[in-house]
Amino acid sequence: MLEGVAAAPAVEPERAILATAVGKTFVLPHERYTTVRDRLLHPLTAQTHEELEALRGVSFEVRRGEFFGIVGKNGSGKSTLLRCLAGIYPADTGAIDVHGRLAPFIELGVGFNPDLAARDNAIANAVMFGLSRKEAAARVPEMLRFAELERFADQTLKNYSTGMAVRLAFAVTTHVDADVLLFDEVLAVGDAAFQEKCLARFEELRVGGKTVVLVSHEMEYVRDWCDRAMMLDHGVVVAEGDAAEIADEYEELNRTGAVRVPHPVPVPAATATGRPHSPLLGPDLRRFWTLTQTLAVTEFKLKYAGTTLNWLWAVGRPLVYFGALLLVREALGRFTHAIDHYAAYLLLGIVLWTFFAQCSGESVLSLKRRSELLRKLPFPHLAVPLSIALTAFLDLCVNLAVALPLAIAFGVDPQVGWLELPLLVAVLGLLTVGTSLLLSSLYVRFRDVDQIWQVAGQTLFWLTPIFYAATSLSPRYARALVMANPIATVITQVRHAVVDPSAPSAAAVAGGWEYLLVPLGIVLATFALGLAVFRRESPRAAQYV
Repeated sequence: MLEGVAAAPAVEPERAILATAVGKTFVLPHERYTTVRDRLLHPLTAQTHEELEALRGVSFEVRRGEFFGIVGKNGSGKSTLLRCLAGIYPADTGAIDVHGRLAPFIELGVGFNPDLAARDNAIANAVMFGLSRKEAAARVPEMLRFAELERFADQTLKNYSTGMAVRLAFAVTTHVDADVLLFDEVLAVGDAAFQEKCLARFEELRVGGKTVVLVSHEMEYVRDWCDRAMMLDHGVVVAEGDAAEIADEYEELNRTGAVRVPHPVPVPAATATGRPHSPLLGPDLRRFWTLTQTLAVTEFKLKYAGTTLNWLWAVGRPLVYFGALLLVREALGRFTHAIDHYAAYLLLGIVLWTFFAQCSGESVLSLKRRSELLRKLPFPHLAVPLSIALTAFLDLCVNLAVALPLAIAFGVDPQVGWLELPLLVAVLGLLTVGTSLLLSSLYVRFRDVDQIWQVAGQTLFWLTPIFYAATSLSPRYARALVMANPIATVITQVRHAVVDPSAPSAAAVAGGWEYLLVPLGIVLATFALGLAVFRRESPRAAQYV
């Protein structure tokens, strides 16, 4: 070094993760699940519970490009901490900052669907880890090549062996270009040859400057791969430092069975601002919409791809209802004799009702069915019921594409009023989404909501003027009461705007435009209530369902 020239100060690597005093407590109810019936029979019975403090004041930092290990016995809080870092669980106290795109790999193959082809599964899974659909589709050949599955790309996953599925899962997880990767007991998988390939891929991640947090019981991996490590015990940091030293200490504790007394771990100098966590929408609206579309397209593809019978049934189901109700027209003649183009009115009413019934009925169990996804990925909860609504809307479009030509065949003339149909569908859609959010979130707490809704839905169907017109009801207060039902308002206006312009509008049947504020208010209130209850209850789906 030249004399008189001061050495440049060492630049501290930029932080990738900063956790400050993170705490997480779980509520363990003594009665895990309840029902509406129980609440009605025992309205004053208090629900008791215990609290499990999984994490207490956990503070640490991980520098960019560092491999950081987290070790500890079962129940020490390792996986809970990883889920908090990923944003799957919100931290109850403290703050977490994560810089860069994060991809958590809590379990290989989360989100895989056995009825989809490997190529489709790879795309969907990569989108869940943060890629766009275009990026994911471009990466699929590389993923399949790494997994040595090019010949089997179009086979459904249920025909794969366990080893093949694991290879595909690992290939997807390590080809998503994340800046920060979280691994929970997932490192090398498959046979010996593929394990060597996995370890080589990890070396590529290290050379590429990726930040990796590894939770493992295998101290060999901690020594070989991690730069530093941290040991947890009962949710508290008891040691942090060089990876080899932490690994030796962990093995010594396991041999002796000694209990470590937590030592003061210095809190990082900078205060974390907190990684934005929104269980409803996630950190990015664009990613939220991409995930919603991905779920909907996946379900739509499972329904219709290569299955003509399923497509015919999707169209045929409302037609079957239509035919059955048309057969009893004579028995209900006093309701239908004054309805011009009755067949077209009945068909459109059935199609619109099918959209509402399909979406609300399938949404009830949606959070439960996706609970594994919500527990192991930072997945926006709202995308689950909205993807069902989007799938039902695609079905509605298919059904309307059939129903409107049939209406013309029944003698209905196309007219300007048909332009009202998108607006009426939008109003029905808002009611449907609100109902779906309410039902899916209530099921998290009350496990008989699906049975109650089956009865309530059937009752609502017969009270809605579908096979009869609201104008056929008397006295006047009966019509006003029925028109308070937003679905009745929509169907009555569809009759006026699409089927028969001479038929009374919804406002005329209700008694005036001001009376339409009632069903409109119900639509808005249902959506607001559904969103509020969903916001409160949906986080429980990731922790307790």
